[in-house]
Amino acid sequence: MTQAQDAASVASTDSGLSPAATRAGAILGPALALSMLSLGAPEGLSPEGWRTLALLAWMVVWWLTGPVPIAATSLLPLIWLPLSGAANAVDASAAYASPIVFLFVGGFMIAMAIERWGLHARIALGMIAAVGTRPVALIGSFALASALLSMWISNTATTLMLIPTAIGVAHAVAQCDRDARPGADTPAAPPLAAPLALMVAWAASIGGIGTPVGSPTNLIAMSYLQKEGLRLDFAQWMLIAVPLMLLMLAAVWALLAWPLRGRRTSEGAARLLAERRRALGPMRAPERRVLAVFAVVALAWMCAPLLKRIDGLQALNDTAIAIAGALLLFALPSGDAAAPRTRLLDWDTAVRIPWGVALLFGGGLSVAAAMESHGVSEWLGASLSGLRGLSPLLVLLALAALTVLASEFMSNVATLAAFLPVVGAVSLATGMPPLVLAFTASMSATLAFMMPAGTAPNAIAYGTGAIPIQRMIRTGLWLNLIGIAATAAISTWWAPRVLG
Repeated sequence: MTQAQDAASVASTDSGLSPAATRAGAILGPALALSMLSLGAPEGLSPEGWRTLALLAWMVVWWLTGPVPIAATSLLPLIWLPLSGAANAVDASAAYASPIVFLFVGGFMIAMAIERWGLHARIALGMIAAVGTRPVALIGSFALASALLSMWISNTATTLMLIPTAIGVAHAVAQCDRDARPGADTPAAPPLAAPLALMVAWAASIGGIGTPVGSPTNLIAMSYLQKEGLRLDFAQWMLIAVPLMLLMLAAVWALLAWPLRGRRTSEGAARLLAERRRALGPMRAPERRVLAVFAVVALAWMCAPLLKRIDGLQALNDTAIAIAGALLLFALPSGDAAAPRTRLLDWDTAVRIPWGVALLFGGGLSVAAAMESHGVSEWLGASLSGLRGLSPLLVLLALAALTVLASEFMSNVATLAAFLPVVGAVSLATGMPPLVLAFTASMSATLAFMMPAGTAPNAIAYGTGAIPIQRMIRTGLWLNLIGIAATAAISTWWAPRVLG
C-alpha cells in the first residue's frame, strides 16, 4: 500500500471504537453543544465566544468517536459559525484557504513525486543500511534528524521533508520481513509506520523549542519581553531550552520505542534489504531531478531569512516555496528514456494527496479564528488570576497545563499572544520573574501532542493514515503530562540559575 493510499484513511470513519460507542458519539456531540447553549455563556465571555466553544465540544466528540469521517467533521464550522452568529460565511471559510493549508498541498505533492519515481525507497533503504533494522535504533535516528532540523527551520517544513522517508522505511522493513517469512500473518499496516510518523512530528515540535528561531512562539515571547524592557539573548534561550528539548526527546523516544524493545526483524530481513538496495541499481534521471527539486525546496526553507533580504523576495514564505516546488515538478520533463514525454509530476498522481487533512486543519483554524475574535483566548487566560498566592511551582504547573490544553485546540501563536499579557499580571501578583513565566508559556504553547489539529506536524503525521486517532490522543496525553512537568521543573530550578 502506498503512502497516498495510507493517507486516504484520514477520511475514514474507523475510530477503533465499538459500533455502540460510535453511535453514542453521534448523539453526544450535538447534545453537548446544545446543552452548552441552553446554559448560557459564563461571566466574562461573550455569547458568540460560548457558541464557538460549543462547536469545539461537538467537533472534539466526533473526532474522538468517528460517527462521520473525520475530515467531514471539520466542515462543521462552515455551518455552525454563520448560523450561530459567531462568524459570517466569508470569515468561517477563509481558514480553509489558509497559507498553511496550501503548504500541506505543496509539500504533499512533492512527496507524491518522490514516491512516483521510487526515490523514497532508495532513501529509506539507504537509511536502514546506515542504522540497522532494529526498531529502537530507527526511531531514535528519526528523532535526532527531526529535532536537529527543526531547531533552525520550520517545524512544518521539517515534518514535510522527513515523513515520506519515515513511511518508506516502515514499508521497506515490513515488506522485507514478509518476504523473509513467507506464510506469516501480514498486518494491515506496517508496524513501524505509526511510531515513526509520530516521532518525526513530535520531535519536530520538540526541536522547535531549542532556539529562538525554531518556532514563531519563541520569537513572540522574546518580542514581548523586549517590550517589557527585559532581555533574553540567543545563548540564554538555548541554555534553558536545550535541556528541556533533550528531556522531551528522551521521553517521546521511550514512549514510542519501549513497546518495541528487544524486537528484531527476521534473520533474512537484513540480507533481503541489501539485495533490494542493489537491485535498485544506479539512480535514474527522474530520481535525480526529483531529488534536485526537493533539495532546492529544502534549502529554500532553511535559507528563507536570507532570501527575504533580496529585493522582490521580502514576502517569501514556506507556502510559496512549497507551491513553487510542486509547480516546478509539473513543468520539468522526467528524463525517463522509456517515457520521454512524461513530467516529474502529473495530475493523476498529484490528485491522490490526502485532501482530507487540509479540511481537518482548515476546520481547526476556522474554530481558532472565531475563538480569537470573540475573546475566548483572553477569557481562558484570565482564569489564571486565581493562581495568586500559590507556590511558584504550582503556578508554573498551572500555566503550563492551561497553555498546553488551549494549544491542542487553538493556534499556538494566538494562545501565547493571549496568555503573555496575563503573565505580566501573574508576575506582579506572585513576585515571580516575568522571564520565567514567559518562557514557560512559550514552551508549553509548542508542546501539544494529542490532537491532529493541535499543530501542523501533528496534522501532517495524521495525514499519512498510519496513526489511529486514539493512539495519538492516548500517547500524546502522556507526553503532554511529561511536558507540563518538565517545563515547570526546568523553569523552577534551572532557568533562574541561567538568568542569574
